[in-house]
Amino acid sequence: MAEIILVSLGAILGSNTRFKILHNLGILNLRKDFSILIINTFSSFSLGLFLSLVEQFSSFIYSYQLVLFFSIGFLGSLSTFSSFVYDLFELCLKLKFYRALKLFIISVSLGIIAFAFGFLLGQS
Repeated sequence: MAEIILVSLGAILGSNTRFKILHNLGILNLRKDFSILIINTFSSFSLGLFLSLVEQFSSFIYSYQLVLFFSIGFLGSLSTFSSFVYDLFELCLKLKFYRALKLFIISVSLGIIAFAFGFLLGQS
């Protein structure tokens, strides 16, 4: 039961943080898919950095709980995979296949690069 509470608390904080970031990026008149790209890239970087640091402190008694709270709960809710998929679907419905493919490739590539950069930064 404690595991569910940790993930749930992290998810509440992550989804509210995503909401605030999307709102603030909306004030800057950024396109929705670009805002989601920024949030997902930041989440990927943060996940890589966090997992790298947790690996170094694996003897820490609360490392499993931190992983549940931060990586699964907080960062899982902060990243917006469902919005990303919806944007791709919406572009396909509008027959904008090239733009959908470009968004897919850029999002996945940036996510992998950001994760790797965060992970490597945490290793140094």
